Amino acid sequence: DEGKMFVGKTYEGSFNALLRELVAEFTLTDNSANTTTSLLRSLCHYDDSVLMGSWLQETDHKSIEDQLQPNSASGSGALEHDPSSIYLRVPVGEAIPGPLPLGVSVIDASVALFGVVFPHVSFKHRLQMLDHFAECIKQAKGVRQQAVQLNIFTAVLSALKGLAENKSTLGPEEVRKSALALVMGALDNPNPILRCAAGEALGRMAQVVGEATFIARMAQTSFDKLKSARDVVSRTGHSLALGCLHRYVGGIGSGQHLKTSVSILLALAQDGSSHEVQTWSLHSLALIVDSSGPMYRGYVEPTLSLVLTLLLTVPPSHTEVHQCLGRCLGALITTVGPELQGNGATISTIRSSCLVGCAIMQDHSDSLVQAAAISCLQQLHMFAPRHVNLSSLVPCLCVHLCSSHLLLRRAAVACLRQLAQREAAEVCEYAMSLAKKAGDGKDNTTINLNITETGLEGVLFGMLDRETDRKLCSDIHDTLGHMLSSLAVEKLSHWLKLCKDVLAATTDVGGAVVSEVEKDEEDSQKKDEMDDDTMFTGLGDDDKSKPSVAPRWVTRVFAADCLCRIILLCENADKAHFDLATARSAQAKNPKGDLLVLHLSDLIRMAFMAATDHSNQLRMAGLQALEDIIKKFASVPEPEFPGHVILEQYQANVGAALRPAFSPDTPSDITAKACQVCSTWIGSGVVSDLNDLRRVHNLLVSSLDKVQSGKSSSSQLYSESATTMEKLAVLKAWAEVYVVAMKIKKEAEAKPAKPVRRGDEDEDEDDLGADVLPPDSLITLVQPELPSLSRLWLAMLRDYALLTLPAEFSSQLPPDGGAFYTPETIDTARLHYRSSWAPVLHAVALWLNSNGFEVNDNQEDHSLTPSKVPNALQGSSSSAKMLEDSVKDRMHLMLGVSIEFLCFPRPEEPIEHVMSCLQALSTLLETPCAKTHMAEDQLLAVELLNVLHRLLLTRDPPAVQLQVTTVVQETIRAAVDHLQQQRANRGKEDEGEKDSLTGLGEGGDTGELVPGKSLVYAAMELLVFILVRHIPQLNSRVKESPSHAPLRPQRLPDESARLVANTVSILAELPSLCSPAGATTILPTVLFLITGVLKETAIKAPDNSVPVPVSAALQGIKTIITSPLAQEESIQTQWTTLIRSSLASVLEYSHPGKANTYMH
Repeated sequence: DEGKMFVGKTYEGSFNALLRELVAEFTLTDNSANTTTSLLRSLCHYDDSVLMGSWLQETDHKSIEDQLQPNSASGSGALEHDPSSIYLRVPVGEAIPGPLPLGVSVIDASVALFGVVFPHVSFKHRLQMLDHFAECIKQAKGVRQQAVQLNIFTAVLSALKGLAENKSTLGPEEVRKSALALVMGALDNPNPILRCAAGEALGRMAQVVGEATFIARMAQTSFDKLKSARDVVSRTGHSLALGCLHRYVGGIGSGQHLKTSVSILLALAQDGSSHEVQTWSLHSLALIVDSSGPMYRGYVEPTLSLVLTLLLTVPPSHTEVHQCLGRCLGALITTVGPELQGNGATISTIRSSCLVGCAIMQDHSDSLVQAAAISCLQQLHMFAPRHVNLSSLVPCLCVHLCSSHLLLRRAAVACLRQLAQREAAEVCEYAMSLAKKAGDGKDNTTINLNITETGLEGVLFGMLDRETDRKLCSDIHDTLGHMLSSLAVEKLSHWLKLCKDVLAATTDVGGAVVSEVEKDEEDSQKKDEMDDDTMFTGLGDDDKSKPSVAPRWVTRVFAADCLCRIILLCENADKAHFDLATARSAQAKNPKGDLLVLHLSDLIRMAFMAATDHSNQLRMAGLQALEDIIKKFASVPEPEFPGHVILEQYQANVGAALRPAFSPDTPSDITAKACQVCSTWIGSGVVSDLNDLRRVHNLLVSSLDKVQSGKSSSSQLYSESATTMEKLAVLKAWAEVYVVAMKIKKEAEAKPAKPVRRGDEDEDEDDLGADVLPPDSLITLVQPELPSLSRLWLAMLRDYALLTLPAEFSSQLPPDGGAFYTPETIDTARLHYRSSWAPVLHAVALWLNSNGFEVNDNQEDHSLTPSKVPNALQGSSSSAKMLEDSVKDRMHLMLGVSIEFLCFPRPEEPIEHVMSCLQALSTLLETPCAKTHMAEDQLLAVELLNVLHRLLLTRDPPAVQLQVTTVVQETIRAAVDHLQQQRANRGKEDEGEKDSLTGLGEGGDTGELVPGKSLVYAAMELLVFILVRHIPQLNSRVKESPSHAPLRPQRLPDESARLVANTVSILAELPSLCSPAGATTILPTVLFLITGVLKETAIKAPDNSVPVPVSAALQGIKTIITSPLAQEESIQTQWTTLIRSSLASVLEYSHPGKANTYMH
């Protein structure tokens, strides 16, 4: 699109000269050779292949057949024709082996550019060009005329396609006439390729002109021609013209011509004297059925009757006719659609006819006709699944999987994909029954069918290794995916064995990974030789003596992905999959029962094999699998050793799997992923051995040294973007480790000190916790790196803050790039920063909290030699040091990054980022500096609460809501502390003058709280939203609505109960933020909400325990009763009255008549 705009604007004055060059190129004006373009087939419709005579449909040996095609240089692509193709990405769908010779490439380029330019040209020039084309065709003779015509028609199709995309018209009457004359002339051309191109052009012209009279004129021309003409060429060309008109104008645009078109084509289809006419007319009929949709319903029965008759009467040797009959049948099935499920007499007849037609085609000897039969059965299964017999269809499909014809294999897999989506279990059972029959020797037709105990899934995995066709491989992936989703949990051992066999293919039987480099090289050479051997082995060759070829890395990556999906499916299916004690007891009761935790050693082994492979893609998939295993099994206890987890026994395996990813020659994306796994492993709490912890920790230390070495320290093997990704991944991993270390430290400090043990207890207790790490071991390992880490983290956050600026502030970005990115890679760098910033923000907040904002930077500088500081930091440290290290600057950086993210969290942003951001804010607000900063700038606090309120509207997991209440509580407490400080200071200044204090606090003397400026108002909005979300009965509007049914009080879930309790606690603190007048404004609302919570949650528990919200509500009422504001003379009477009213309401709730419901 950009190219088209560029053409339209920039070259507007140069179109004449440009078009002259382009037209001269493809009309061969200066070229004595009869060079033809290679684009015609791509501009014609894919389904028209059946008409193109020598242009065969896709096969496995397409590259050889291409060389036999009539157009120039077909199949002769090679790298030497364009050296840039060695490093440029190959466009999707482009034929390998590469670029065509220069002569053909130039004509292709001129045709493509002509299509882009044509819509921008004046009508006068369009007419001149079309007339010129007619003249060029007229002048040329023989073979050259064919070449010129092919090129011109390709260019015309390209131009018409360009007009359709631009929604432009073709032009006035004279332009249309000229174009129509050109096209109509070619409909009678003996060359079928040109007739196809002319039909396509006619359809596109009708689409671009879009006028009913023009369409009617073209249709009438073809009708007249078909009624009078007797030669094969005219009849085929004009029958295709009718089909193309309907295809591009659609059923509504061509509805009035439908009856005539169908009657003519049905008559032509019965012309047994010419099978070519039958082929073209049936193909056009299929196009009309497809495009007409429900409008064709009235013609279904006669068309179906004709299709069946022809299937029985046309000799099987005329395969093209049978293929077109297959297309017609498929189109008819789609037209009838869901009606096929019905039981009426007419529908039953139609359905039976369709099934009979499919059966006839299944018995045909031609693979393309068989493929058409499978497609029809697939359509039938979509609309009427009960009427398709899977017991006969599935074995037939399994046999076709071994076919030597690509299109038949494609059709079989596409059908299996659909069947597996609905009935995966039945499909697999029928496939296995076929294998058993073959094994019994009852069925000789399946002798080459390689279904073993691995079933159909194993065959499909094997096909993934052999197939190169993109569409076929995609369908195999989807089929296996559907089978996995339906069957993996039930047949866990089977699927894990399947994945293990694929992943373990390059290792010994015993499983030891070969370590000697020489042996590796030898093996890879042998493998290459085996690849060559198998490539040239005949399909029927069943030589068992040959060694089996190891699966390719692509198949093994897919197997590793399947492993991750199995883990996820098990997690969603049953928690017992991740509980060893439950799994063992379940297995004792039912030995056939299968739970994932019992296969943990296999899971670790598979992830290890993948993560330590030679293929980079497989290493990535292996590391991902390892991370998933760690996350899911980290907290699973070991029943035989209380206090331990089952993953502890695999510490050495995990360390060994991670180590190779940190070698100097490893690509950045793998090191980045390994850093992520390292931080997950260290943070999981599994590592109980200090030496194992140190080994993994040392990997991160080595990576940190690499980060500190600067941007230009070593020769760059990979791009700057890859370096950015790796460095940010390292900093993110360290941040995650530091967050976990601080959490462990905090939990250890919160625990009461252990009493002094008696001597006789020492031995037992030591044995029990011998392998448990001391709680300070992790923070001790992280501590030495903190001075440099904190500086790098802050630099990264500054980069991120600048990179998230809107486009209009792009001038503020540093011209030399940031600490970890260069200006050239800024767009890709944004993505890497986006995935890494959240844990870093949390880590910086923890670091500032533990050290205070005013860290002595001179001490930090001693620990960082200049060579270790990244270049961007060295340049800025002297000039902007004071600014960077000031408390205000750091507060603005932290709050700015947090609020910017919370304002617009993208839907694809993981919930972990939201949690990290909220935890960072609450940690930050625990520090005195941050509290003062927040309290002094009330508008900032109001904005923060408004942003949090908006966040709750879009993200509603209880964990997020709970964390939001923590941030709100810290913000309110900061404001309360600041107000108390102000009151204390004012009290000292104005001793004896009580009235001077009454104006302090929100509401002032009037008691008015201004929305947008009042912190109390913003807090009330947010807290009421949370309360009503969890206790809808509190909303008076809900109660008043006619459809409201009174709800009995009910016990809240634990998370909701904690959330409501926190909210009530904050509500009770709000009056202390107000002046006496302000407090009386909000007190009725606060008391109404607190007593409402008490009413709705005070339910008798079976164990007589007091629900958490009830405790919080009572504590809240106590806080309000004992508030110093209650002693204020100006509001004492009103305050007391409100409290009495609230207590009366509470007593009323506990009426003796409701004793069974409420606590009292």
